[in-house]
Amino acid sequence: MPRALSKYTVREWFRLRPLVDRKNHARYQARECIALASNANPISLPAMRGRNVLITISFNDAEVIDWQTKLVAKNVPGAIHVIADNSSNLSARTAIRDICASAGLAYIPLPANPWVGRRADGSKSHGFALNWVWANVVLANSPSMVGFLDHDIFPTEKADPFRLLELATVAGAVRTAPGGRWYLWPGFAFFHLGKLPTDRLNFGKDWLDGFDTGGLNWGRLYQYLNDVDVCAASHEQLPIANDVTIDDALFERIDNWLHESRYSTTIHMESARRQYLLGLKRSGTLETLRNLTV
Repeated sequence: MPRALSKYTVREWFRLRPLVDRKNHARYQARECIALASNANPISLPAMRGRNVLITISFNDAEVIDWQTKLVAKNVPGAIHVIADNSSNLSARTAIRDICASAGLAYIPLPANPWVGRRADGSKSHGFALNWVWANVVLANSPSMVGFLDHDIFPTEKADPFRLLELATVAGAVRTAPGGRWYLWPGFAFFHLGKLPTDRLNFGKDWLDGFDTGGLNWGRLYQYLNDVDVCAASHEQLPIANDVTIDDALFERIDNWLHESRYSTTIHMESARRQYLLGLKRSGTLETLRNLTV
């Protein structure tokens, strides 16, 4: 949501920035709501009711889904795992669907949304996918607890991520901003549905207030929670190689999960350098995970 009016400078007021921001935000939300309404399609998955459910939003990378599904089955055996596929590439969708079929997992192909294919709007595409899944999968099937995962995050040892919700309402990787505001990064975000004060969540990107995907839930949910309602997962940034700075490329250790963190390597970097770093990341990920699925 746009910044509070009191946070704008005099110069920004003279340039009518508050009005422009509110117009852009309203246009984004209107387009999102229309697309969600026109693609509404509740999915019946009776096995989810009353259970703990992990939902991965996949996007154009079958390889990481193959590794993740195997590691979740091995290390988080008490949870139901669902793949919601936001891929824009048809061959990737086919490969991910086949992986799910082999693993016996529910595969949900997500509808096209206004932001798919717009490189600069990847975060908005992710937010739309999460909002669609929240309405048409989560609320339609009433799990006890639900966790959203990025497709390139992997449990490296046996653990129950839902333990983070034993005393909390929400849990996961907390991202903070000035003024005491925060949100859960939706690549590792967990919700206890029985404790939520509202189920009207919005996982959209709040770029006007400095938040990425999931940031709009500050206004819907997070600002109303107390400290005891939130359990922040441990978080550590790791280098991908001795000669590569964390500012250029990194891995993340979140709780006992390894996050390849592919999009922390900015798309604005020189193309050849970025591809080299992404190759190092993938090699490092596979080297780390290869022995974990045996």
